[in-house]
Amino acid sequence: MSARSTGPARPWPTDRPPFRDPDDELVGGLTVAPTQPRRGLVLVRVIGEVDMLTATRLCDVLDGAVRTVAADRDTGHDSTPVDETPSVVCDLGGVTFLGASGLDVFATAEATARRHRVRLVLVAGHRAVVRPLHLTALDRRIAVTDTHPALGRGASVPEEAGR
Repeated sequence: MSARSTGPARPWPTDRPPFRDPDDELVGGLTVAPTQPRRGLVLVRVIGEVDMLTATRLCDVLDGAVRTVAADRDTGHDSTPVDETPSVVCDLGGVTFLGASGLDVFATAEATARRHRVRLVLVAGHRAVVRPLHLTALDRRIAVTDTHPALGRGASVPEEAGR
């Protein structure tokens, strides 16, 4: 695979302020940081707890990410090679808790991605995320890996999460 320079990562298009706001601490401290390093790929880094208080925020970001890469492809503004499927890569290395609402978010995101012909990949290597995905068989519907080239390394597992 050849490396190509596509310039700096594009900031996430949104009408909201950056995804870290003062109310985060009141709703479990979830940080969701989407970026678009190149057309045809959105990288979403998630840090904190994904539960019933924070799931809506993650759901909105994943839905927007899927629609963004699909629209890039559909409008012809996508520089992704023809044989490469547009992708949303969700780095869950910083997630400390994944509740039932979070699992529902990923099931919904997978259905939306499939409908838009976008590949959804979850990057996670620690038990707090991998186990619930496995127990609910979501890991059979969604690609789950402990590393991805878009990250330039493995998932970002906080030191205390691995203990």
